[in-house]
Amino acid sequence: MTSCKKCIAEYCKSCTYDQTQPGSWRQQVEECTTTRCALYPVRPMTVATVNANRKKRGNSDVAETDIEDEE
Repeated sequence: MTSCKKCIAEYCKSCTYDQTQPGSWRQQVEECTTTRCALYPVRPMTVATVNANRKKRGNSDVAETDIEDEE
């Protein structure tokens, strides 16, 4: 049985990836600009982007907590 995540990755890879262009398939899929695609919000991301997004969410949570404490 194939997972949903793998199916999405394969679809995005087949749609976007071009071996003659720079970057890995995941980097190319991450740079996809076809926002009308139903899979756009769940397309595969690089580990660096995932970690950066986690950091941003973590920092914004701290900033909101600090503001609430001051009031």
